[in-house]
Amino acid sequence: MDMSLIIALAAAAATHSVSLEHHGQQLGATYTARAEIRTKTVGVRAPNRMDGQRCQWTATIVVDRKLDHGPALARTIATDKSFSGSEAGACTPGRRSGERNLAQHRDSIREHLIAVAEADRAPLLAELDSVRAFASN
Repeated sequence: MDMSLIIALAAAAATHSVSLEHHGQQLGATYTARAEIRTKTVGVRAPNRMDGQRCQWTATIVVDRKLDHGPALARTIATDKSFSGSEAGACTPGRRSGERNLAQHRDSIREHLIAVAEADRAPLLAELDSVRAFASN
């Protein structure tokens, strides 16, 4: 299977939509998980010796919230969910170690996304109440 297809499937599975009622009005919110990936090459490469470099990667999962009725109250929800690993060899821009290895954590990312969406329900309703109170003044 093509690696770009695996990454696309993982990205497609990382969206969760919820609907809620606020003062008699139905609202929809879409939560999207994305990975912020950092790589670091460790070890040394010496001439006439076996390559001792490794590419260490860390992917931190960030969740973006967007309301279906417009850009208001869209925000990024910081989470502490992260994945990490390493591969032999130096990190290079085209290597994409983190993205390639992150596909195996697709189910865990989805579960985390749903948990974040459930935990965000009360703060979202509070934000909606605050906007409504501000608009009525």
